[in-house]
Amino acid sequence: MFKTLKLMVAALATAVLMTGAASALTVVSAGNSYDITSDNLFLGAATSNGGAGSYSVNFFSPIDPVLGKANASVTLKVLGTFSGLTMSWVDATTNTILQSTAVLADVTTNLNTMFTAPNLNQNLVFNWSDSAQGVTFDFDVAAVPLPAGGVLLLTALGGLGLARRRRKAA
Repeated sequence: MFKTLKLMVAALATAVLMTGAASALTVVSAGNSYDITSDNLFLGAATSNGGAGSYSVNFFSPIDPVLGKANASVTLKVLGTFSGLTMSWVDATTNTILQSTAVLADVTTNLNTMFTAPNLNQNLVFNWSDSAQGVTFDFDVAAVPLPAGGVLLLTALGGLGLARRRRKAA
């Protein structure tokens, strides 16, 4: 009988704690701004206090243009513990969503954005509608430079132009 009473008290305590966790709201900001051109790979982690919440990190680019690429990697610890987890690039000046996507459970979710004027100051924002308490997801943000393909294309077009000119002269 005493064992049954202990189990009932434990179940009641768990129910009370879970009710409190479900009503909690996690709103976390990393508190800093990061230069996307100087930090080649930014690694971050967001931990939920339970319930709905959001997490935001600010990135900026002092030059125009730089391609910022956000990669959210969902770990096994997180699978099934978040509901409605989304990742968005938001213009920090106008609070306008530039790109947004749902974070999928079994794959790495990527979301690209261009840091071009007037969107040189952007927030990477994660939102979720519900979560278990104390779960963490990892993410990284990498600056991806524009490829040198433009120079190669111009060189190739110039070479074709010279070949055509020589053919006409002959």
